[in-house]
Amino acid sequence: MARRIPLPRLTRRQRSARWQRERRQQAVIVTVFSAVLFFVLGLVSWAASSKYYGENLKSAMTFDGRAVAMRNWTKEKAYELSRFYVEYGVPAGYENDPQIAQQKASFDRGALNTLEEYLVLDKQAKADGTTVTPEQVDARYLDDFSQFRSRHILITVDKTAPDQAVEDANALAKATAIRDQLRLDPNNQNLWNQLAKDNSQDPGSSASGGELGWVGKGQFVPPFEDAAKALAIGQISDPVKSDFGYHIIQVEERRGPAENDVVKRWFAAGFTEADIKWHSQHDLLRDLFTKRQQATVVSPTAQVHVAQIQVGTPRAVGGDFQSFTDQLKKVADVGKALDAGTDFAEIAKQYSEDSATKDNGGDMGWIAHGMITDLSAEKELFTLDAGKVSQQHNGLTTTTWYKVVEKSDSRDLDDTQKKTISDNAYQYWLNQQKKAHDIVRLIPGLEFE
Repeated sequence: MARRIPLPRLTRRQRSARWQRERRQQAVIVTVFSAVLFFVLGLVSWAASSKYYGENLKSAMTFDGRAVAMRNWTKEKAYELSRFYVEYGVPAGYENDPQIAQQKASFDRGALNTLEEYLVLDKQAKADGTTVTPEQVDARYLDDFSQFRSRHILITVDKTAPDQAVEDANALAKATAIRDQLRLDPNNQNLWNQLAKDNSQDPGSSASGGELGWVGKGQFVPPFEDAAKALAIGQISDPVKSDFGYHIIQVEERRGPAENDVVKRWFAAGFTEADIKWHSQHDLLRDLFTKRQQATVVSPTAQVHVAQIQVGTPRAVGGDFQSFTDQLKKVADVGKALDAGTDFAEIAKQYSEDSATKDNGGDMGWIAHGMITDLSAEKELFTLDAGKVSQQHNGLTTTTWYKVVEKSDSRDLDDTQKKTISDNAYQYWLNQQKKAHDIVRLIPGLEFE
């Protein structure tokens, strides 16, 4: 049996000293642990608050000196992407697929453009006292997102026929005869199947009784869409002429916005009907201001005869750096040729990428105010003397140089010029308003339009 060795007994003072030493060690451990814990929690909290600030409160732009929060841009981008996912058939859960990353990136700029436009529309509507009523917004919402299911039989017109009047009359007569047959029994599926198979010249629907499926606004040509909108359910239309020929149409069903796939996707993403109607309201304002600006074409007016050299703006897209460097070199070559005094027309023929003007030495003809929407370029063109070349104008997709060939203080506009001014009127006005409201973009990479 092993002998036990007795341990020395500690005195009261020794026990007290050991107890105090252990307490100090515990205090140090607790203090260090608490400091580390609070540091980590603080770091996490700071990161979270910094992330929240960056995604929500940080300024995306300033408008009249007032900050516009990043969350407004983020929300608008999500709204526009939801429509993109439906239109391009991206299933739910595949929104982050790398195959669509490049397409999604384009909405960064588009959403910022939309925010700017809406701010301008709101400001101008308030200044002018322009309003749209809730009833108008509701009607626009229904018009934009309601859908209908229809079928048709198409009789085409041979555009190569020597006598177009006779060809058109024969097509109309054939379409009228089919209309009369269908009106005798408009909902007879067998009749639709047989007439579509034997007569319809729409390859996409002739084998299925003329069925076209569910569609919404803007998915068919305007004459077809306008006729369908006016039809009662089951009614057989008169022949409707479009660029494709004559259509005999029947609308089979209609449904409201709640059944539209785009609207469903918006709801699933957390948007409300009020959010969608907010966009409908601005669509109405856009239409109002477009009509107002299109009514301001003045003739005769000051004009300049202009030539241009236009090449694509150098951009490194999809890792294609060779194309980027080639385009960068082309821009540099144009600049060198101009500096060397080479004839502008010869440079245009060699380098310009605008097929409409290249072969004519870049000649664009006479330009009036409103025919180009680049305000800085327009301002320079109307101040340059005849024979002078402009500075280089860099846009998002093009780099352009201009030459003023001749000038006129008062010249009549031709019909083509009037149409160009009318088509550009809204964007021209919008660009003027953006400049007037001193819009400054603050998102890195999106500073310029």
